[in-house]
Amino acid sequence: MKNLRKKTAQILGRKFSYFKGKDKLIRLLFSPDENIESGEFFDIDYFGKKYQGITSNYIDWGVYVYGGLEKGLVNYISSKISSFTHFIDVGSNSGTISLPFCHLKNLKIICFEPLTYSYEKLVNNFKINNAYTNHQFYKLGLSNKKGEQKIFFSKTNSNIGMATLSNNVDFNFFNHSENITINKLDNILNFKNEHIFLKVDVEKHENEFVEGAVNFLNNNKILMYLETKDKNLLSKLKKMNFEINFPKFVEGKYFFTDNQSSHHVILKNY
Repeated sequence: MKNLRKKTAQILGRKFSYFKGKDKLIRLLFSPDENIESGEFFDIDYFGKKYQGITSNYIDWGVYVYGGLEKGLVNYISSKISSFTHFIDVGSNSGTISLPFCHLKNLKIICFEPLTYSYEKLVNNFKINNAYTNHQFYKLGLSNKKGEQKIFFSKTNSNIGMATLSNNVDFNFFNHSENITINKLDNILNFKNEHIFLKVDVEKHENEFVEGAVNFLNNNKILMYLETKDKNLLSKLKKMNFEINFPKFVEGKYFFTDNQSSHHVILKNY
């Protein structure tokens, strides 16, 4: 019975176009468990790449059921990526955004993921695609200083991707922490005049990331996807000559809107 419900949820997620109540119906049939380690392991095709996950991890569950929770973003990047020399993936998690491009010629992927659990999944997914040695992986968080810091996360919630460096959190929810290394992007990558796609998903640490990446952002041609609702940060980036747009993603589709309350932002400085 459970396998039938799981398969039905997958068919709905992958084969049926969006309709009102679709997500709720899928979750009634098959939701990720609350314990991050309690699910079933799986191997599956993901944008033509091998992907290994566990159904109790929200990001992995999205790959299994929908073919990826961020298909719209991946498809947007796919439409632009041919002109880039580098893909910098900040907050890589298990690699769902950058992995689809791991075999593109003349594209160097550089991933930053500080949390041990997610970093190990990220590296594994590149390794099973024979793409690990072609790209670079840093187990650290990007911030506005160099040092050590705690990252907070929950093992009793399926979305471990919510792990954050912010100290302003509900510690009843973020019930685990890990000491990690942090550094400035400007201390790590000394690129100039490169054409770069930059994806940044750092859970309320965006301002600190930008403060530590000013030279990198000013010295290169950047197309950036940024998850943030920080209007002051967007104003700062606008003063750095970034054009700001707000995309909307509906499953595999994307379009741009005037909805500036969205946390999805596309920025361009060339």
